[in-house]
Amino acid sequence: MLILRAVWTICGLDVFYCCDFFKGSFVEGPARVWFWPRHPGAAVRRFRYVFDPLCLICCLLYATNRWLIKPHCHIVFFHSWFNDLLLIPCALPPLLLIQRWLGLRTHDRPPTAGEVAAHVVGWSILFEVIGPHILPTTGDPWDAVAYAVGGAVAFGWWRWFEREQPETSANFDWLAPYYRAMEWILAGPKLQRCRAAFLNSLPAPRHALIIGQGTGRFAEALLRAHPNIRCTCVDSSRRMLEVARLHLEARGLDMALVNFVHADILEWSPPPEAFDLVVTHFVLDCFRPDQLAKIMPSLAVAATPDARWLLADFQEPAAGLARWRARAILEMMYLFFRGAVGLPAAELTCPDAWLVQNGFTLRERQTFEWGLLHSDLWVSRAAG
Repeated sequence: MLILRAVWTICGLDVFYCCDFFKGSFVEGPARVWFWPRHPGAAVRRFRYVFDPLCLICCLLYATNRWLIKPHCHIVFFHSWFNDLLLIPCALPPLLLIQRWLGLRTHDRPPTAGEVAAHVVGWSILFEVIGPHILPTTGDPWDAVAYAVGGAVAFGWWRWFEREQPETSANFDWLAPYYRAMEWILAGPKLQRCRAAFLNSLPAPRHALIIGQGTGRFAEALLRAHPNIRCTCVDSSRRMLEVARLHLEARGLDMALVNFVHADILEWSPPPEAFDLVVTHFVLDCFRPDQLAKIMPSLAVAATPDARWLLADFQEPAAGLARWRARAILEMMYLFFRGAVGLPAAELTCPDAWLVQNGFTLRERQTFEWGLLHSDLWVSRAAG
């Protein structure tokens, strides 16, 4: 056990101690483990390891029981077996993550029956057979029963999760009224600065297609930089479009130049060669690779031969502290938005390959925030 603890500590994966005596300090630092291995080509959601909702909920329940319930409640169940029920859903995800990193696990599916059973048996032997011979504690067969019951419930949850159909599109309606305030609190002006990076260097566009407009801040900046441009703003959230409309009206902009389209971009068919500016700011990160493979050609068809394409989004730097920082931020973002709005994507997918395949060339890229943010200017090859 001491060897295992040393390995976990050295790896920076101080996720849990060992059941109350053992158990008394189990699962104390799940937030220190950050991510699952990345495979950009994946099109379906996969197990989130330490970001698995069940793992997070059970860790919270463990902390609640240990520090809030047990000191004030004398019910035997909470003192003896409640935390034992949480062993598998709390301990198995980080252990599988370590196995994945070491190459001992070859997939990112939810835990299998064999993995759950092996860990139930392993922990039972360790805590209830070996432990009493090493430490001043006694084995309790009911502890092993609790491990097994918790493992069975967790396995049922994970099997349901595996069979659940992936979402096709997110619903930002309830978040729309608060989105601008949330962006300002969390990022200040950084995202807007990224959106507007190339506005003043564009040749005057005639008709812009803005996908996922959001609250209207970029459309405002675009109309001020190019007063004669016509804008078509497409968003799957009706309430987000309403927020954008009110934002532009409040600032006295010519609403006759703006057309708001409520449509799911996965289903919407834009007119061919109608737009000499395509804008996808902080929206492509919402989609899975299989969805991007459908969206990008559709948008490319809507672009004129001399079109420009503005794209601002998140990215993961190549190496170093900046990469670890970006991964932590992206993990938290996807965890929040998948739960809050049903985001179909579980991780960031770079759209560059689709842009190249559809006739666009990267003219310039600016990066911000330690490489976490980037703003791109792509041009149609026909435009030079």
